[in-house]
Amino acid sequence: MEIYLAPLAEITSKEFRLLSYEGGADGCFSEMISAKAVTLRNRKTISLSEIDEREPKTFLQFFGGDPEVIKEAAEKILERVTPAGIDINAGCPVRKVVAARAGSALMDDPERLGKIVKTLRGVTDLPLSVKIRKGFKTPNYERCAAAAVENGADFLTIHPRLRTDMFSSGTCDFDVSIKLAEKLPIPVIHSGDIREKSDLERFEGTKIAGVMIGRGALGKPWIFRELKGETVSDEEKKAMMTKHFRHYIDLDTKTAHTMIRRHASWYSTGSRGSADFRRFIFDQANDIPQVVRIINDFFEIEL
Repeated sequence: MEIYLAPLAEITSKEFRLLSYEGGADGCFSEMISAKAVTLRNRKTISLSEIDEREPKTFLQFFGGDPEVIKEAAEKILERVTPAGIDINAGCPVRKVVAARAGSALMDDPERLGKIVKTLRGVTDLPLSVKIRKGFKTPNYERCAAAAVENGADFLTIHPRLRTDMFSSGTCDFDVSIKLAEKLPIPVIHSGDIREKSDLERFEGTKIAGVMIGRGALGKPWIFRELKGETVSDEEKKAMMTKHFRHYIDLDTKTAHTMIRRHASWYSTGSRGSADFRRFIFDQANDIPQVVRIINDFFEIEL
């Protein structure tokens, strides 16, 4: 069973993907790339498609509601880079994405989703995948999955929650993933609520081809090795954290300073004193040199 890093907006940059590969990921997905923004030649959006030469298996994920716009965006990006494959986002529940008739809004229009898959299939021979949800307001994942298969998708990822569920605890329906994998002629990857090796036991004896880790990788890019039964030492964890923080320190931008605080917060989860630690690092009275000193003291590392 392969274990992938899920696409996470503002998180799964090439730097975080490299950490995840070091942490045992078999493959990674980029942040969501707005097809419309690519066609408008938005530099920041286009930069999201950059793949480091050390990345062994990285997919680019596009979102959009217009088949022709997604086609044009994919063609532009594929002139610049050759990913492991292309992924279509039909699962994002965020309001502004849904308002653009993209993301999980495609679950309400399986025919349009099928057209997007078919259009992309016509411009690339790379592996083509679709990420869906259980449905928008009601379950219709089987219709959406059928549309993806009929129009040329090579595999499918399902996050078995409704759009209305967002990411609420207790709403992840693992049986949906398992049943879909039994029915489809292409591989199915489960996404959602995988945090411990024991969580994978429910897929034993099923046709689930892999799992995708999203929020479980925040502050824990070594989770992929742990899910495979490996032990990751404290020294290895500290080395990965140090590498991660130094990347943002070297960038020295406002965005980088925000990311230092966010990732430090996630890395501190479960540690004694983490509540006070988070309060200190998000205190705007503390500049970045002070935040770095707080991080050094808390994690016992040297940045």
